[in-house]
Amino acid sequence: AMTPASKCQSHAMKQISQNCANRKITTLLHCSFSKDDNDYGHRAPFFVSSSKVNQFGPRRHYRRCPIIQTSISTSTSTNQNNEETTNQILEQDIEYMKKALEAAEKGVGNTYPNPAVGCVLVDNTNDSIIGTGFHPKAGYPHAEVFALFEACGHVQSGIDSALTVVQQTSSSFAKSNTVENDDNETMNIVNELLKIYSSDGGAEQLFENKFQEKDITAYVTLEPCCHYGQTPPCAMSLFHSGVKRVIVGFRDPNPRVDGGGVSMLRNHDVQVDLLLTESSNENETKIAEQCADIVKAFAKRITPRSDDGKDGAHIFDYDNYMNGAKRSALRSLAGKLKNEGTMKELQWPPSSASIDAKDVKENGGLVEAINELPLAHGWMETVDSNLWEKEMILLRLNNAIAKKKGAKLLGERIAKELNAHVTQVVGHTVLLYRPGLPPVLDIDKLLADKSE
Repeated sequence: AMTPASKCQSHAMKQISQNCANRKITTLLHCSFSKDDNDYGHRAPFFVSSSKVNQFGPRRHYRRCPIIQTSISTSTSTNQNNEETTNQILEQDIEYMKKALEAAEKGVGNTYPNPAVGCVLVDNTNDSIIGTGFHPKAGYPHAEVFALFEACGHVQSGIDSALTVVQQTSSSFAKSNTVENDDNETMNIVNELLKIYSSDGGAEQLFENKFQEKDITAYVTLEPCCHYGQTPPCAMSLFHSGVKRVIVGFRDPNPRVDGGGVSMLRNHDVQVDLLLTESSNENETKIAEQCADIVKAFAKRITPRSDDGKDGAHIFDYDNYMNGAKRSALRSLAGKLKNEGTMKELQWPPSSASIDAKDVKENGGLVEAINELPLAHGWMETVDSNLWEKEMILLRLNNAIAKKKGAKLLGERIAKELNAHVTQVVGHTVLLYRPGLPPVLDIDKLLADKSE
């Protein structure tokens, strides 16, 4: 009997042999090359050969378009004749979206800087789930693709495969020497599929017309992406597979997507419906709000920023916005919170990588060592979410590096990653500040109170 790994390799070779390396599929795309992320204007159609566009090519993204959500408990879509239709969100749609949310929750805390997303694929002919997945970690396939892996027979379980990625890429696992044979085999299969999927024409090789004769609906908690990053667009994978309908829990606020995924699917005759947060159906409203809530930190982080922070906009450059008086006011508040025992403090995880003084001396300077130090994605997501909630937190970095100067450099690197500001460094403790959306702390009031 063939092992799962050999089956995967055999299937991959069969698929590759069936697809000419120079195979070209011309697809009608609507691309925007404007530097203005708010440009919703219509662009001329742009024809692209799929054999020349992959993750190593231009990072083009599909133009965004207004998504009109119509009457309560309904949403707009298009049929095969590109005519707008109105389709009701049914109770069974809500139930399947709940399952997609349950899948998404398995990736929470592990996907930074990406959002946690879940997907369920349903065969409407017999009302059965044929694939479920979630996004386990940045750099690995998204939720839709893990669900497609399962539905197309590339893995036994999209959930278990994604969970294996979570487990084997965690900081605690990195320091462990124990590897289960089954998990190792599953990880090898996922990596092999990722290699194929990320290659030129990989989405077509793995998913092309798999559901052409079936009636498949995809339930996705977040709008499928439409841009090339480390992997191809999920929207493209869905329409290549032959999915007939996509239910979206929340429109992606990322300027690189923000309606482009919906447009891409509809341009390829896929019916797309969006759940409404203001619906006469309380169940629909609740599940739509949950889909929005699970990506709220991601949504805030990628919100377009300004230079002055007016109207609650995220400030772009804190080094210019902050000054000595503002930093002093924040330090005074931090001291008060520490005395009260209410200051949020986060310790560098003991299980994460650290910098040894000998390594710095032997392998180069301190700056290089700090820049090469892996930032645990789970910990960074915790720091990010706490900054949004508290706006000001203390990081204790003594587990990361013994040198105090190194703690300052590491704090500055973390702040830059999260678009925060280093307000104070004392020993191995770094005070970070980043206003929420909208801001909670009133710095002007803090300044006034301090001057009194």
